[in-house]
Amino acid sequence: ADVQRALLATSSAAREAGRLYVTGTSRVDAERRAGVAYREVLATYGVRAGDPRAGLRLRAGCPREGAEGCAGGFGPGAEVRVLVTYRVPVARLPFLGAAPVPSLTVGATQHTRVDRFRGLGG
Repeated sequence: ADVQRALLATSSAAREAGRLYVTGTSRVDAERRAGVAYREVLATYGVRAGDPRAGLRLRAGCPREGAEGCAGGFGPGAEVRVLVTYRVPVARLPFLGAAPVPSLTVGATQHTRVDRFRGLGG
C-alpha cells in the first residue's frame, strides 16, 4: 500500500509541477509555482514538506531550433522536465514503524513544453 501511494503521489506531483511551471510569467515565478504544486500534491498523499525521502528536480531549456522568444531556459517553446522521487521504506517493525533500511525508490517524470504562441507578459 505504501508503494502504491508513493507511485500515485510522485506521478501526480510531477504532472502538476510541470503544468504549473509552463504557466508561469517568468522563470522565477515558474519555479516557485512548480515547487508549491509539488509540496501541496505530496501533502495530499501524507508526505510532509521537507521530507528527506522526497525529491524534485526541474530541468528547463530551449530547443536548439526555432525557439523564438525562448531565453535562459524559459519562454515560448521552452521545454521542462520534472522528476519527482520518493524512497519508500519496505520493512516495518511491530510497534516501531518503518525501519531505516531497506527502501525502494519510486518516481515519475513529466515532460512539458511552454506553448510557442503564448505571451508571457504580466
